[in-house]
Amino acid sequence: MTPPRDFADHGPCVEELAREFAKQDAASSEALIETLATQAIRQWRLDDATFWQRVKFQARMIRARHGSGLR
Repeated sequence: MTPPRDFADHGPCVEELAREFAKQDAASSEALIETLATQAIRQWRLDDATFWQRVKFQARMIRARHGSGLR
């Protein structure tokens, strides 16, 4: 899944991506999100970096609610 380039509306996109990341191994998905956020920061795309941080937080919340049985 590819996020939209216009992050003006973060709402539904964050939740959708977070669900996909929550289905994956926690360590791997968080490492990928950190990489995406770091790349955005290096390119001064702070809205993008904030977006990825929100995705990571939501994925953690979904994992906490559903445990490792989420598929």
